[in-house]
Amino acid sequence: MQIRKMLAWCGLLASITPTAFAHDFWLAPGQYISETPTSVSIQFKVGHKENINNWNLRWDTIVALRSYNSDGVTDLAASIIPKSDLLPGAAKTPTLQPGTYVIGFESYHSVSELVADKFNSYVKDEGLKAIAEYRQSNGLMNSTGIELYSRKAKTIVQIGDELTANATKPVGHTLEIVPLQHPYDLANDGSLSVKVLFRGQPLQHAKIDALPLNNATHTAQSARTDNKGHATFKFNKKGPVKLNVVWGVPLQNNNRADFETYFSSLTFTANHAAE
Repeated sequence: MQIRKMLAWCGLLASITPTAFAHDFWLAPGQYISETPTSVSIQFKVGHKENINNWNLRWDTIVALRSYNSDGVTDLAASIIPKSDLLPGAAKTPTLQPGTYVIGFESYHSVSELVADKFNSYVKDEGLKAIAEYRQSNGLMNSTGIELYSRKAKTIVQIGDELTANATKPVGHTLEIVPLQHPYDLANDGSLSVKVLFRGQPLQHAKIDALPLNNATHTAQSARTDNKGHATFKFNKKGPVKLNVVWGVPLQNNNRADFETYFSSLTFTANHAAE
């Protein structure tokens, strides 16, 4: 119990900082599309709306950074440059040949604590159905919420004209947004359907937010997944997009936290071929 109290106190200190509620996390490639083979830089971003910062990329936070294409998987860990006073924290791929590349990142767990009203608001805003039901049924609505959380993020980079099917394949993240069609070959109406997988299975009732990045003019959208884990969005403008989903579950007999939460995102640029 003493360990948990100490970790909880650390979480409480973190929760009162200005960036504590900036849960969105994503990968920002230097370019989403290139006509010719090239190396692509990757930055790690955290925040929401106008409050966007470079994530505190440290070796002790990194589980994996990998590139997935139709030929297999490449470990990019050696290319990571942690955040410092001089650099924001970044990574770089080797020279990518024609095809589609899914670059995926996973972080280790951190601990967060929020007082009851703020935790309840956060659970409601993010649509964390399993956590909300657990707190309600166990009389915990007035209790502080302590969670372990980790981040999963993917970005899709296209080199040349050859669209490869790996864009629509899961990479195995605990929580993952998977396009049901290639994002760089959208229908005329700009529609894109995705599925959310949690521990490899379709996730129902998950809230997905779709937000424009880098001054793109897409309309912000939200949708909940159906019983197949599917949701559909429409992107009628050009520019980068971030899809973001959060999911959490109660923990049993854990001396660090009451819940485990995952933050997952997918970035790409929409309607590249649109006139």
